[in-house]
Amino acid sequence: MPCDSDKFDHTCCKKCPKGSRVLSNCNQTSETKCEPCPKGYYLDDDYYSEKCFQCGSCSLNNHMEISEPCTNESNTKCKCIEGFYCTTALQGNCESCKQVRLCPPGQGVSVHHNSTHDTVCKQCPTGTFNNKTDHLTTCQNHTRCLDLGRYLLSEGTAETDAKCGDFIPRCHWMIPASLWAGLILTLILVFIGVMCLRCKKRKRKAVITMGSSQNFVPPALPPDVIKYPRSPEIQTPTNNSKLCTEEYDGPLECDGVEHSVFSEKFGAFSVPETCLSFISEHYRSEPQEDDWPAL
Repeated sequence: MPCDSDKFDHTCCKKCPKGSRVLSNCNQTSETKCEPCPKGYYLDDDYYSEKCFQCGSCSLNNHMEISEPCTNESNTKCKCIEGFYCTTALQGNCESCKQVRLCPPGQGVSVHHNSTHDTVCKQCPTGTFNNKTDHLTTCQNHTRCLDLGRYLLSEGTAETDAKCGDFIPRCHWMIPASLWAGLILTLILVFIGVMCLRCKKRKRKAVITMGSSQNFVPPALPPDVIKYPRSPEIQTPTNNSKLCTEEYDGPLECDGVEHSVFSEKFGAFSVPETCLSFISEHYRSEPQEDDWPAL
């Protein structure tokens, strides 16, 4: 009668699970007795074995280090240290390592290495350089001396950087753009302030002028003008106007001398110029200010 897959072939005894070894064999009355593998040993499958396998080691002499530590169910797994890559691997465990390629000056790293692939280098293009020998540095841009305000002494190559000299002198009288902006803004504010003051002065003059016109007092007229306003009948004679036709019988006094006058129509200019009174009594002028008696 054949045994099941989990039983030992000759006696059909049960196998020990992985990580355990046979402590005692089975017989007609008892099953196989198992125990875990001791520390530093392992069994990675079901076995009918009394011994466990010894865990492997990762030697620095082979440029390896531990990737996964050993357990009673699995062996130690190794990987290559930095600067090396694995050339032979079996079930996730590296068995041999090789140093990665170092890119020389004039060449830079194009593709960085990993655990299973080497470094890829390339020639530095124009405008870049690499002056190191390693597996990490890529090509770097040349220093732009003019951008730093310095003289260019020598152009850069694929292996060397550009060399810069002293700082390029600047004109001391040149004002930075920020100062120009501040100066222009100040002038604009001053101009606006002057215009506002001028507008205020103009408004103040206009208010004073209006106030003066409202407070205007007409000149005082003499008493005779107020008492005896000019009759509309007495107008300045013109070529088409008629002479005064008022008749007057009686003496006419002029400069203290009486003159006899006949009843007739006097012209507007028939009275002597020295006469200061009109013909009619109701046109006689009131005494002037100079004629008033002293108070």
